[in-house]
Amino acid sequence: MFSKINFQYLLSYFGIIPYIFIMIDKSFFNKFDIIILNQFSIYYTLIIFVFIGSANWNLREKIPNYLVIYGFIPSLISLILIFLTLFSIKTIIMLNILIFILITQLFLDLKIIYRESTHKFIFYKVRLPLTLLIIISLIIILS
Repeated sequence: MFSKINFQYLLSYFGIIPYIFIMIDKSFFNKFDIIILNQFSIYYTLIIFVFIGSANWNLREKIPNYLVIYGFIPSLISLILIFLTLFSIKTIIMLNILIFILITQLFLDLKIIYRESTHKFIFYKVRLPLTLLIIISLIIILS
């Protein structure tokens, strides 16, 4: 049974757990300050955004320069968004920006990274559902 489980996929889905805890706390317990939960959600999403971009890097082999740049762009965008958050950009604006960049990254990944049929399985079983779950969680948490 365990030989059929890909632990990379399983661990990818574990990344949704913090969003679930935040939604549960905001809905039932209210133990944490809403501002802290919102900021955590924003920063955690930015970490995921950067991780997705860097996941396409393979340091053991030479990859095309456009993939290196494509993998670096999420870090640059995240840096800008962190500064905007520190300067107290409104939560609803940040929510819209996060949703936009996640959807854009998803679309570009489909066109650039997952265009080969061998990678389509990963896109439709892991990448697409997780991104949609993150977006739905953000909408629930930050609204």
